[in-house]
Amino acid sequence: MTERLFLCVALWIGSAAYADQLRLDKLKVGTTTYTNVTVLGANATDLYFRHSQGFANVKLRYVPADLQRRFDYNPKAAAEAERRQNEDEILYQNGLAAAAMKQSTASGAGKPNGSLGAETGLSDPVSDRSLLGKLAPSLDVEKWIGDKPSLENKYVLISFWATWSAPCRQAIADLNALQKKYAEKLVVIGVGAEPESAYADFSSPHIEYSLAVDSKAKLSAAAGVTSIPYALLRDPKGVVLYQGHPAALTDKRLQAILARPAE
Repeated sequence: MTERLFLCVALWIGSAAYADQLRLDKLKVGTTTYTNVTVLGANATDLYFRHSQGFANVKLRYVPADLQRRFDYNPKAAAEAERRQNEDEILYQNGLAAAAMKQSTASGAGKPNGSLGAETGLSDPVSDRSLLGKLAPSLDVEKWIGDKPSLENKYVLISFWATWSAPCRQAIADLNALQKKYAEKLVVIGVGAEPESAYADFSSPHIEYSLAVDSKAKLSAAAGVTSIPYALLRDPKGVVLYQGHPAALTDKRLQAILARPAE
């Protein structure tokens, strides 16, 4: 959904007339300051602009009041539009997950990996670059938000996410529940590539597991992440047991993995 939205915006910007564009020396949004700003347009929820480092969009609810008035910002209309956008994005991401699982079954990759056991219901990813059964990338992150968790003798579930993604936000409650239920055996870690300030400003839904910043996306690149939300589960020895869309890691399947005797 995000890719489709930016494509539509790009096409719209490309066809827009540039004669009446607003230019600003600076635009401060939260803790971020953009310079040499040229406003390209706005819709009910977002302001789109070019700046010294490229192109960006921000929520109108965060921009100064004079810009909100200039672009006829209506909080109620914006909230309704965001609700529809979030629903569309969730449906789109769920569709991608279902299609991936269908493709895996059709390609013959749907047989459970022998090391996991048929009871887990988890299968090898389609890609020949699968990390399944191999050592996971080293958990080297730029910074921990809060205390660094103890990983000794623990399974580790890494959730690659972003604060702006509706499907990622939707998954937080499930991840909170898994961390609470399996605290003795499992450590859940949310890893994001946004600046640290994005997490400081994020408060809803509340996150009850560890968070880390990977702003250069080194860990996500090593894990083969191409879209979010994305999950990677490793055992206490660091061997990858699952990678892919978190929808497949249900409580039942995770319980089956954690119940296996230690090797």
